[in-house]
Amino acid sequence: MALLRSGSSFHTNSHFFGAIVLAIGIPCSTVLMSIGTMILALAFLLELNWKEKWEHLRLNTKLSLPSQKMVSGNVLIHLCLAFFALHIVGLSYSHDWDYALNDIRVKLPLLVLPLVLGARPAFDQKKLHILLLLYVLTLLVTSAINFLSYQHLIGHRTYDDIRGMSQFGSHIRYGIQIGFAAGLSFYFIRIFSKKWILFWILLILWFAFYTYYSQILSGALALLLAISMMAFEFLRQRSRKLAMFSAALLLALILFPIIYILTPVKQTQYSLDKLDKLTAQGNPYVHDLRTDMFAEGKAIFVYICEKELRSSWNSRSKLSYDSLDIKGFPVKFTLMRYLTSMDLRKDAEGVSKLSHADLRAIEQGVASTAESKSGLLGRIEGIRYQLHHPGEANGHSLWQRIEYWKTGFRILNKHLLIGVGTGDVQHAFDQQYESDQSKLLPENRHRAHNSYLTAWISFGVVGFLLFLWMIVRFLRIQWRAHYFPGFVFILISIVTFLIEDSLETQMGVTFFAYFFALFMIPPQERDPSRPDPSA
Repeated sequence: MALLRSGSSFHTNSHFFGAIVLAIGIPCSTVLMSIGTMILALAFLLELNWKEKWEHLRLNTKLSLPSQKMVSGNVLIHLCLAFFALHIVGLSYSHDWDYALNDIRVKLPLLVLPLVLGARPAFDQKKLHILLLLYVLTLLVTSAINFLSYQHLIGHRTYDDIRGMSQFGSHIRYGIQIGFAAGLSFYFIRIFSKKWILFWILLILWFAFYTYYSQILSGALALLLAISMMAFEFLRQRSRKLAMFSAALLLALILFPIIYILTPVKQTQYSLDKLDKLTAQGNPYVHDLRTDMFAEGKAIFVYICEKELRSSWNSRSKLSYDSLDIKGFPVKFTLMRYLTSMDLRKDAEGVSKLSHADLRAIEQGVASTAESKSGLLGRIEGIRYQLHHPGEANGHSLWQRIEYWKTGFRILNKHLLIGVGTGDVQHAFDQQYESDQSKLLPENRHRAHNSYLTAWISFGVVGFLLFLWMIVRFLRIQWRAHYFPGFVFILISIVTFLIEDSLETQMGVTFFAYFFALFMIPPQERDPSRPDPSA
């Protein structure tokens, strides 16, 4: 019975061990995520001592912050549990129970983690630092494995595109965590010995490089937010030169890509009577100047000889000229646009000048040499082309998201008050796509890609307001506590929720629920130059 006493080393160690398994598992393994959650839940149940846990969960518990103001700390637990409870209530007016029960299973961390971590005393700073350190080091190791495997320096994996580089889960959710890890690395500069400062700086640079190379825009956004908080922290510490440098770097990283994307490409002017009529093999060209389709400023539908193009391509590639590339576009159009970007004619001679790397890029759906650039430059080129050539949404992430949002708001207009329920969100989208006669292919007809919109569609205005209240309350506590990791975490969550359904996957919801629960009660960690109000 001694092991069942509150605060016994067995239960304390089991509780901490479960948190460790989760810290390691979130970046790399759904199995470890599940095991860590189960260990925490089991330790919570076996410890008993319900009276003490109830005291931790009572709404009148107060949290003292460095500002000397008193705030209800565990209101966050109740808000999170109430949001999960809406998923149970939503069953009452759902039709697709299979989908609904699976959704509840995925969202279980929103119930378990705030409850089991909030009903016990919060981890002290030493244990919290261990958890954060293990989390960052796991991301370091897994990101190195991802990169080295993609470079074929280790392993023998075959990749369809850059998204496959993330071997340990969703490339988007993983990329967001990389940005968060960069922020935590900056935090470690302050709390660890100065002899480790070079290591943490190198780690920040590595995470920045990985974000650039992996082409994950949500990850880049998370990294920019982490950098912005670094600038703010420098300013708060009165390191004005470092703050100004960080702010200038942040401004440049934001403005330069935006200006570049919005700048139209200068287009070459053509005169039909000055264009050659025959190929080198004597076959006729087709020239169509009626379209506004350009690649790198050059017209796509000039100097086309499909007879030679089909024959030459099929002789060099196993992917048929009349089939689809990996992104779902006709190979012939991807090929035409790629040749145009290289200033080559669309004939046998043009295809003969393509390297093996060019052939591979075309098969993967890369439609220009600009988009084949490594890192975010290629991603930015793709967005730039989409922005200046609106039209077909399939295969273009920007226009697909716009379609998702449009469809989501149409559903919202029909179910404004109570939503469609826990299990009918995808069904509602499928119906709306059919009603709108959407041109999106079935495999591209996804949900909202906006967590706020998804919450409102699912549970109506109450669900949306509750979700918003939970996030804003957490943000307010982190702000008043001046707790850097918690503030970076919630800032990244708030912004990426706008463009991702982050709570619809196990990695995404466990990441959010875990750090939400860990940081609900920020440690009393302060700038050494500020007096302790309790002294």
